[in-house]
Amino acid sequence: MPSLRSATAVAALLFATTLTGCGSGTSTTAGAPAPDKLADLTQVRDACMTETADSLKTFTNKLTADQFYELSADGKALRVITPVPRENAVTRSEALSATKCVFREAHAPQIVADRLGVPADGEQNAAWTGFTATWESDNELGYRARVMVTR
Repeated sequence: MPSLRSATAVAALLFATTLTGCGSGTSTTAGAPAPDKLADLTQVRDACMTETADSLKTFTNKLTADQFYELSADGKALRVITPVPRENAVTRSEALSATKCVFREAHAPQIVADRLGVPADGEQNAAWTGFTATWESDNELGYRARVMVTR
């Protein structure tokens, strides 16, 4: 018969696996808003563009916040990209900050947002209530992310 200690350890491991997901993806609804309260990606973009514009003022006058965001015509997909010059450390850093803002404004669980700056091979992905997201950091193409509404 298994001991209480081993049963507790197994339960903790199953809980941690559920929270972190398997492989490179994560799917969670912890702390997410109700489906009828989902963030609108236009509002997400606008809030993050303001934050990016304020940050860029500190570092450069050669980039504008709108260079970091692409909203699809139907408003169901928002991309964050690293504008040229991609090899510029400020540009790549701002793209990562822009992505973190988008995830925060789209109410991504903290466990997902914490993975954004962690080096990993290939494309990463996650899902939370009403949204799916993919992101990747590439030396040639810079930092890229896409958040999509899945209503």
